[in-house]
Amino acid sequence: MHVYLTKLNGMSVTSTEQYAQQMTANIAHSLGIREMGIYRYNTSGESADSRGRRFDGMIAGIQAGDIVVCQFPTWNGLEFERGLVRHIKAYHGRIVIFIHDLEAMMSEKRLPMLQNTVRLYNEAELLIVPSCEMKCFLKEHGVRAGMKFVIQELWDYTTVSKSMRPGKLKREIHFAGNPDRFQFPHAWNYEIPLKIYADQECRGDNVQKMGWLPPEQLLLELSGGGFGLVWYGDEIWHQYLSMNNSLKLSTYLAAGIPAIVPGGISNQSLIEENHLGIVVDTLEEAAAIVQDMGEKEYREYLSAVARFAPLLREGYFTRKCLVDSIQMSMRKDMYAYSESNTTYMMPDCEFEYVCLNQAYENKLALSWIFRGEAEGFLIYDADSGKMIGKAGGLEHYLLLNNDSGRIRFIVKAYIRTIKGKMIVAVSDTAEAIENRFTQAQVSLVVPAYNAEEFIARAVDTALAQSFKNLEILIVNDGSTDRTQEVIDWYKERYPQVRSVYQSNAGQAVARNIGVMHAKGEYVGFMDSDDLLRPDMIEKLYDSIIKNFCDIAMTSAYQITNEGYEVIGTYPVRENTAIPVDDFFEQYILYAYPVVWNKLYRRTLVEEHPIPAVKYEDSAWTPCILSYASKVCYIDEPMYEYDRTIRNVTYMHTTMGKTQEEQYKDRRDYVMFFLRNGNPQKKNLLKKLASGYAVAFVSTFSYPDFQELKREIEAW
Repeated sequence: MHVYLTKLNGMSVTSTEQYAQQMTANIAHSLGIREMGIYRYNTSGESADSRGRRFDGMIAGIQAGDIVVCQFPTWNGLEFERGLVRHIKAYHGRIVIFIHDLEAMMSEKRLPMLQNTVRLYNEAELLIVPSCEMKCFLKEHGVRAGMKFVIQELWDYTTVSKSMRPGKLKREIHFAGNPDRFQFPHAWNYEIPLKIYADQECRGDNVQKMGWLPPEQLLLELSGGGFGLVWYGDEIWHQYLSMNNSLKLSTYLAAGIPAIVPGGISNQSLIEENHLGIVVDTLEEAAAIVQDMGEKEYREYLSAVARFAPLLREGYFTRKCLVDSIQMSMRKDMYAYSESNTTYMMPDCEFEYVCLNQAYENKLALSWIFRGEAEGFLIYDADSGKMIGKAGGLEHYLLLNNDSGRIRFIVKAYIRTIKGKMIVAVSDTAEAIENRFTQAQVSLVVPAYNAEEFIARAVDTALAQSFKNLEILIVNDGSTDRTQEVIDWYKERYPQVRSVYQSNAGQAVARNIGVMHAKGEYVGFMDSDDLLRPDMIEKLYDSIIKNFCDIAMTSAYQITNEGYEVIGTYPVRENTAIPVDDFFEQYILYAYPVVWNKLYRRTLVEEHPIPAVKYEDSAWTPCILSYASKVCYIDEPMYEYDRTIRNVTYMHTTMGKTQEEQYKDRRDYVMFFLRNGNPQKKNLLKKLASGYAVAFVSTFSYPDFQELKREIEAW
C-alpha cells in the first residue's frame, strides 16, 4: 500500500494557495508519501475525453488499496475535482480530501457551489478539515453520517530565514495581503502605521507599501518586531475565518511576532491559551492596544511565540494531520474517538433551565443554567439543526438575531478532546412562551444613568430569571442618551418591568427611590452594566425564606479582559441561618462591601436608606448588616460584576483628587456606619472601622488619617 498526495503547480509565485500545497507536499515527502502533480490550467475548453486521458496519466502509478490525499481545491473547478476523484476510485484507490479552502463560503456569489462541494466531499473516506467549526458546518450541510474527520487546527510555515532578527517592541502592524481584496487598508486612519506586503497601491492614511516579498524575505522583515494582522474584508469573510485557518497567522508566528486576530476566529482559543497574540473586535481596538503596549508585556508575547513557533517551522501540525488520516483510514478503533461531536451524556453535566425572550433591537435573548464542567456551548436552530452561535464555558447568555424566523433553539455543552469538541449535555428546546409574571414577591432595583449601550443586557438577564415573580424596577437617573427609549421598549412588552424617572441625583438616591416604589416583600440591587445568572434570585429567595433571614447573599464573578475571578466569598456554613454577630466577625476579615450580591427584607432597607456619599457601598453595607438578625450565604457566584464594558477602577475614582478630598471620602463612609449603624453592634462596627483606619494610615501619607484612627479608637 502506498500513499499519494496531490500537489498544485502552475499558479503565480505570489500565490498562498500554491505555497500551502507545496509546503504540505514537502512535509509529506519526509513521511514517505509520494507526490501526484496537478497543474492549474484553463479547463473550460477541455473535452471529457481529453480530461479523462489527463487523469489516466496522473494516476497511472496507483494500485488497488493505495490512499490518495487530495489537496482541494485545485482551483481547476468542481467538475475537474469530481472527475479526478472518480478516476482514482475507478482504480480502486481510497480518497482522503484535505480541505485547504471551502470556496463556497469565500464569497456570497459562490454560495450556490456548497451543495455540489458537499457531494464531492462525500466521495471521500475521510476529510481533513481546518477546525471543529468546519466539521460541524459540513455535517449540518449534508456531509454523510459516518464520515471520518481529522482536525488540522493550524497551518505550518516551514520557510526559514537564516537572517531572522530578534524581535523588539515596534508600534506597527504588518498585513500580508491584497488591500483591494480586504478593503480595510484603504480606510486605515490610525496613528499606528500599517505595513502592507503587496504590490497593489493603498489609499489609507499612515500605510506603508512594502511590496510583495518572497517567503524568506518576508520572514526577515517581520521578525524585527511589531504585530501581524489577520483580518477580513466583509462579514462573509469574517464568518469564513470562524471555520477556516489563515496562512497569514502562521506566517507571523513563524516569524516570531505576535498576531492580532478578530474575535470568533477558528484559532481563537489556541491563540489565547498559548498567549500568541491579541483577540479584538475592531481595528480601532487593535490600534489602541498596540499604542498602549509596554515593553514587558510585549516581551511576554515574544517569549510565548518563541516557544510555539518551532511547531510551525518543523511542520508538526501537517505531519500530525497526515499521520492521523492514514492511521484512521486503516484502523477502526480510531473512528469512534474521532467522532467528537457525538453526545456523551455525563452524569454530572446537565442543563437545568433554558429561557428565550424577545430583546431590544429585534434580538432574541437566550439564557441557560448548566451544572457541570464545560469548555463552551454551541447554539443550534432546533428545527434546521444548523449551528448559529457559540459561547464560552462560564457564559450563560447570548443574543441572537431575530431576522430569520428562528424561534426554537437548543444549547449543547462541550469539552475539548484531541480530536475536537465532545458534546456532554444537550438542553431542552428553548422557545418564547407567554409571560408568567403575576405579582411582585421580589423587586430588583436597577439605577441607570446614560446606560443605552448596556442596560438591555442587564434587563435581559433579569428577565431570564427562573424566579418568575420578580419585579424589575429601573430608575432613570436623569440620563441624557437613549436609556429611557430602551427602558420603554421593555416596559411595553413585559409587565414585570417598571420605571421611575428622576433628575440626576446619583446612584444612592436612585436606589432609595427604587425601594420607595418597590412592591416586593424583598428587594435586591443590580448595576446597569452587570449580569445575573438565571437562578440567582430564585436561590437567594429560597434561602432567605427557608432560613427566616433578613439578608441573603451570594459570591460573585468579577469579569475582566483576563477572564472570570470569584469575589465576595466567606468561610461560613452555606444556606443556613447565621447570627449576624458571627457573620460580622467574618465580614471584618473578608469584607467585600457591595450592595448588589444580596437580597434584603424590604422594610429593613426602607428603615435604613443608602447614604449619598462617595463609596456608598462601603458606608451602607456594614450599616445594614448591623440591623439584621440573621443572614444566609450561598457559596456560588451568581452575580457578574462586569469590568469589560466601562472599567471604572480605583485609579479612575481617585484621579485628580487632592489628598484632603481622598481623606474626606474615606472618613465619610467610615463615620457613616459608625454613627448610623445599630448601636447594639457598636463594638463590631468599631472593630471594622479600626481595621479600615489602620489600612488608611499604611497606604496614605496624609496626616489626618492618624487623627481619624485616634477618633475611632475613642469612639
